[in-house]
Amino acid sequence: MCAVLRDEFVPPLYSKSNFLTVKKTAREETSQEVSMEEGHSKKSSARQSLTSNKVPTTFPEMFKFNASVMGYKQHEWMGEVLQVFDNMVLNCGVPSRLLEEADILSLSLAKLHGKIDLLEFKAVMLASLRSLLPKTWNSECEVAWTWLWENIQKMLKANMGKPAVQQKALRKFFMNIEDQQLAAYRTALYTAFFAKCAQGQDYFKQSSTRLHFIADRMLMYTQDVFKDPKGVMESLSALGLRHVGYGIPTELFGPFVSSAIECFRGMTKDEQQEEAFRWSLNLISRVLVRTITEGSTLVMRAINANCAKMLRKAVSCAPRGLRAEWMLRVQVGTQSISPLLWSIESGSLEAAQAILLDLLTIRADRDHYYYAMDALFNRHPDIIQRIGEDGPELLPTLLDGLIWRSRNTSDGTRRVNYFIKYLVVDPKDGFSQSFRDVVAHGDPTIACHPAVVLAADILWSHVVAYTFLMSKLWFLLNLVVFVVTMAIITDYSESASSVSLLGMFIGRLFIYVFGFGQLVLRHLVRIVRACRKREVRRVCCLPIPSYLIHFSESLSGMLCISLGGMLCQEPVLHCLGKRALSDVQFAQFGGQCAEAAALVPSYSSFAFVATLLYFLLLLDLTVFSTKLSTFVLVCGRMVQEIAQYLFALSFVVLTFACGLASSDVANEHFSEVLPAMLSLSRIMLGMFSSEEFQHLEEEPKLLLSVSVFVICTTIFLLNLLIAQLNCAYFGIFKDMLGFARLNRGSVILDNIPHVSPKRWKTFVDSLKMDEKLEFSEGDIGIAGGLQVLEPASANPVTTDSIKRYGGSTSRECQWPETATDLDSEDKIDRVHDGIFVQLRNDIIVDGRFFTRELSCLPVNMPQGIGLQSAADEKVLRQGTSRLGVPQSYEVLEDRSQLWCKTTLRGRSPSWRRISINRNKATFGTGDMSLDFRDVKKQPGKLVWRSERSWNKTFTWRWAGWSSMS
Repeated sequence: MCAVLRDEFVPPLYSKSNFLTVKKTAREETSQEVSMEEGHSKKSSARQSLTSNKVPTTFPEMFKFNASVMGYKQHEWMGEVLQVFDNMVLNCGVPSRLLEEADILSLSLAKLHGKIDLLEFKAVMLASLRSLLPKTWNSECEVAWTWLWENIQKMLKANMGKPAVQQKALRKFFMNIEDQQLAAYRTALYTAFFAKCAQGQDYFKQSSTRLHFIADRMLMYTQDVFKDPKGVMESLSALGLRHVGYGIPTELFGPFVSSAIECFRGMTKDEQQEEAFRWSLNLISRVLVRTITEGSTLVMRAINANCAKMLRKAVSCAPRGLRAEWMLRVQVGTQSISPLLWSIESGSLEAAQAILLDLLTIRADRDHYYYAMDALFNRHPDIIQRIGEDGPELLPTLLDGLIWRSRNTSDGTRRVNYFIKYLVVDPKDGFSQSFRDVVAHGDPTIACHPAVVLAADILWSHVVAYTFLMSKLWFLLNLVVFVVTMAIITDYSESASSVSLLGMFIGRLFIYVFGFGQLVLRHLVRIVRACRKREVRRVCCLPIPSYLIHFSESLSGMLCISLGGMLCQEPVLHCLGKRALSDVQFAQFGGQCAEAAALVPSYSSFAFVATLLYFLLLLDLTVFSTKLSTFVLVCGRMVQEIAQYLFALSFVVLTFACGLASSDVANEHFSEVLPAMLSLSRIMLGMFSSEEFQHLEEEPKLLLSVSVFVICTTIFLLNLLIAQLNCAYFGIFKDMLGFARLNRGSVILDNIPHVSPKRWKTFVDSLKMDEKLEFSEGDIGIAGGLQVLEPASANPVTTDSIKRYGGSTSRECQWPETATDLDSEDKIDRVHDGIFVQLRNDIIVDGRFFTRELSCLPVNMPQGIGLQSAADEKVLRQGTSRLGVPQSYEVLEDRSQLWCKTTLRGRSPSWRRISINRNKATFGTGDMSLDFRDVKKQPGKLVWRSERSWNKTFTWRWAGWSSMS
């Protein structure tokens, strides 16, 4: 059928362009008619309502209207045809694609119930076109569209009724198949495929289980294509685009499909089952091949090769208006793939870096600036997250592309444009997902990047600082009340005045009701929420809610426990109900009753711990100063070193204390373990008095032991701690500023949800991100950023980073290539060619007929390379005569091709060109044409093997590089 359609399809009068012209004309005429009717409708309000709401203006609307009028409104199958009719018209000049659309449509129609009369669709279609094109519709249009539908109708009728029968046959086969047969089919499939196409082994290199999984998916698709045609087509389009990224040649599909059908034929004798499997698998392969063919762009090929040079050459062919689209989207049907994301996920980071550099390079002509920042972040709002997961080394490239620095300076300053719109807001003016991803990535180096620093400072100073301070006011009030109550007013003696006791009572009541009550309620809610979401971690085999892992949250939890301990040990509560023995005791709120005296030590201990925790929580306010936050983080990192020192010190103290206690020491301070540990600790801290030291002189053994202890602790361990802290400080300080900025970023993320929408909108409007920024005086550039002035010496710039081009300013034109566009690889190639321009190379031939010589010639030598005379050039153009076997020849090498000078017996020398294409090298000498395969280029030699009449191996070696083994 395809062959017939290819020969008879679409006469010149009814070509694809004609159909598209008809559609375009229909849209134009419809818009004109609507305008005329709107002008006429001013005379009647009823007619105005009809025109504005119910008059069809597009083909689908007119088709549905006419179908309803003609009595076909209940025909569901017309809706199915209408959905794909646009694709059929657009691909009417491609028979294979039209046949594919018809086959898919036949599967969808088979799922519907009721009679299907394709002539009814033709009648509605023509009526709709006549209504939309009353002025331009003529007999030629009638014939053209009638002819198109007749061809579609033939394709649909060829499959009418078959899908249901084929689905039933396949279902019966797979219900009766056994696991052993299925396993044998998988193995036989790849055996037959590799026998037919050995090249397939280079692509099917996965494990056997993975290959069997692919075979099972293929069998699954052959069944599902009958059950859910639309869903399977979407899945196949996505699968085909992934195969584009894998670089799978479409030539492999033919042998694979034929091998699958042959193996299936060996498993069944039912011709209907075989035909159903063949038809469905053929449709699947056609969809995949088409998707791969349409998606195999030059950019995707460069990504598969992971070559930045190839990618730059590929995008140089793109129109300047579509250059970014080529690198961000490959669309096939309703499915699309991003070349940028694919290069990142597949590990082609060289190509990914080239794409990012190209997208974030500012190009300009006289009329427009081209900068793909908007296209990049609109297409991939999560680009920073994806890069952080699969290619974190590309993040500096991305962020550097968001900064433009002027080459010119004025008054010691330089103009700098930070295009950080999408680090502050998202495309819908909400909070930026990219900033969340930077903080979640947790890299201190990235956090210190100038673009990230500016975005974080703007968010902090304009929005978050006020919100964060307001959230801490209640904590500060609790801290002040606690300190005044417990450290200033509270007096555990009996001489406290009535005023101070009243103040203490009010203060403690405030602490227990508002401070402690709020903490209990807050932690209960978060614990219940964490348990419901199963956000629990185990610490020392104890389940702990995940939010308590955070340092400030853990301090808040301990503060809650301390305040609870204070409440349980509160003397006033324990004295309630006791009868006052005097007016003084009554004035003291019963706090000095006999039962309360024993509670004061434990109560004061809880108060001491709570005070420390309050002040530790106050460290959260250091986020207002990056320097203070850095210092606090450094101190926190040093705690580990201090802990190691204390462990070693405790071990030494325990060791010497046990040793002294086990000896016959008469000194009472060292006769037992615990007193000895206390005395040694006092000696180490310098709290041992001189009189006590004099008693040590009475026992030389004790004095010697204490001296060794002092050497180990004060001299060795203390100096070791100093050195360890010094080294650790230098090791972590370079990253501490980044961690401090990440800490501020976390605070920003925690407080952004509490910013009111009105305040956020005011903040976004104040940034004026939609206003274009100047690149120089009078040069209005592009929007999406902020402009600042920095010292001229901070980041010296010698070249203009904006690439400006002359010539045409049309968006459909390509960017012209200039001498400055040559990359480093091109320059290296030129230097390489110049260095070896005079090298001579010997060729050793394992044969009796040949002597060869190889020369490297200059790059700029004309095509008549090395020709000694005009006669030689004439022979080169006309070809050599078929005479004899050459006795000798020499080979001259150009940058892109090899030339062979052949000397025949009794004939003048002639020149022939040697062509090398991938793994095949071909040249002809006289009546011979040799095909050399397995060409391998190595640094020292070029090797190939002859597979024709001369069964010999020739080796070329570069005499100037290496010797022949």
